[in-house]
Amino acid sequence: MTTDSNPRREAVIDNWPMGSQRRGQARFYIESSKRGERAVRVTDGAPKTHTYARKARIVDGDDGKTYIAELTMFGHVSIMQGNLRFEETCVFPTQAGYPELLALFNE
Repeated sequence: MTTDSNPRREAVIDNWPMGSQRRGQARFYIESSKRGERAVRVTDGAPKTHTYARKARIVDGDDGKTYIAELTMFGHVSIMQGNLRFEETCVFPTQAGYPELLALFNE
């Protein structure tokens, strides 16, 4: 499991892999509505959104990658890969490391 830091609501990442040996700029931001918060990634195409959670933050992993931390509607913390397709880690309230991950959502 990676250690995540630098929680924020907006980030611009240069040199983001965009497929076919191409790289470009990716903009991440957290969108809020009455349904909750969700991550949005914008590259050169249409914005890609993730599902709603109670809270969401863009974080940096100690492996140098960008992740999305979500406090889900069910109370566990989910760490999603920056591609917004795959879950990297899922930590429940009874597991070690939960308080540290929960602190990512304090503003």
